[in-house]
Amino acid sequence: MVKKVTGADQAPHNGSHKLVRALTLKDAVVINLGAIIGAGIFVIMGLATGISGPAVVLSIILAAFIALLTGLSFSEIARHVAKEGGVYEYSKETLSPFSGFLGGLLWTFGNIIALSAVSLSLGSYIDALFHATISNVFFAIPAILAFMIINILGIKNSAKTLLGLVAINIFVLLLFVVVGMLYFHAQNFNGFFQKGAGGLIEGTALIFFAFTGFSRVTTVSEEIIKPEKTIPYAIMVSIAISAVLYVLVAISALGLVPSSLLAKSASPLSFAVSVLHNPIIDTIIALGGITATAGVLLTGVLGTSRVFFAMSRDNELPRKLDYVDKFSTPIYSILLSSFLGIVFLTFISFIDIVEIANVSILLAYSIVNISALNLNLKLRKRSGAKHLSESRYFTPIPILGAAVTLLIAFSMGIKPVLYVLPVIALGILYYSYKTSKALRNVERYISKEIPIRSIVREFGGSRANTSGQDVRE
Repeated sequence: MVKKVTGADQAPHNGSHKLVRALTLKDAVVINLGAIIGAGIFVIMGLATGISGPAVVLSIILAAFIALLTGLSFSEIARHVAKEGGVYEYSKETLSPFSGFLGGLLWTFGNIIALSAVSLSLGSYIDALFHATISNVFFAIPAILAFMIINILGIKNSAKTLLGLVAINIFVLLLFVVVGMLYFHAQNFNGFFQKGAGGLIEGTALIFFAFTGFSRVTTVSEEIIKPEKTIPYAIMVSIAISAVLYVLVAISALGLVPSSLLAKSASPLSFAVSVLHNPIIDTIIALGGITATAGVLLTGVLGTSRVFFAMSRDNELPRKLDYVDKFSTPIYSILLSSFLGIVFLTFISFIDIVEIANVSILLAYSIVNISALNLNLKLRKRSGAKHLSESRYFTPIPILGAAVTLLIAFSMGIKPVLYVLPVIALGILYYSYKTSKALRNVERYISKEIPIRSIVREFGGSRANTSGQDVRE
């Protein structure tokens, strides 16, 4: 029998404060939209267009479908597991502790890498706004530090900041769509499948990066009011809104500029509207790129720090990381997430960062789909199904979700996979070491508390013998 799991019974250690349930459905949707609407549409759009051509519109639809499959798996697990930690907790509670550890490691690694990518793209839009040629790293580091501080000041403050950022993002994207439709050039869609099926699939794999934020809300389950209902709604609503916006933006961008030119820009939406030579619109779109990437940075630090917190609470990582401060935030986990995001800035090129992040997160999502399938098989033994996950009709969803996420991950090519494999190997070695150490401690305890030979047989005296005679066998 699968029991609903919450974190309410787990007391904070070292006298730290507790997480509080402060987030409503609106806050949950905003967190997801803040995580989704960012570098994916404002930066990756150009790269994906270069791979898929005008068919990038179909790549977006396919990527949204893949996100929907895994989103349904997340949603159904969320009805039974309401603990902080996202992929880590969901897989641990419904599949196995090792799968949870590996899934949490891959998801966190991918999202910290993504932090670096998004912070670099923020710098490119600042350059576009001020027509500067300053290194993107110069803007990226202060941006990560700024959103680290906002995260430390409390999740409600983070949600309020995100609400403002998401509102600006949606306004800017809708303005871009309207402008694009007014100056639309249908001939830019000639040769729609010019890159072929391979280009379509590869573009889908890349543009999926734009949707990876749909699971962000699961990392803060213990800070959400009624998470078993709120999280599924937030995931589905955020995927639907972002998918519609992405398709409209892609059509408008290609209507303004041919795909061959759009693919050459690091800030494709700014480049697309620049052909109109309207400085006001140029400024608005550049500001939108900044606020969109800022939202992803904020939720990136938020999500990765909560996974570190959950893993630390289970003693998978140093216990200091589960300390909660007076603002009800895991401060040391936030500091670690931000520090690692800055470290990766200096090591890898932008396109490599995107591909590595994608592969890592897709592999984590495949584990979640397998976990959802395992949960479904357990729940089907019950009678009177109340949710989709308790019926046979749910079974094909996680199977297809796992297959597609693995297919898309390996379609990215061998290079990003080779970057992720050492992370998996190190994770397995670390987990094996932790497990063997725990087993040794248990063995020492048992050998100390429970004698190997019976004390009665050791000294020969029978407890039933009260006559004082020495009774021996």
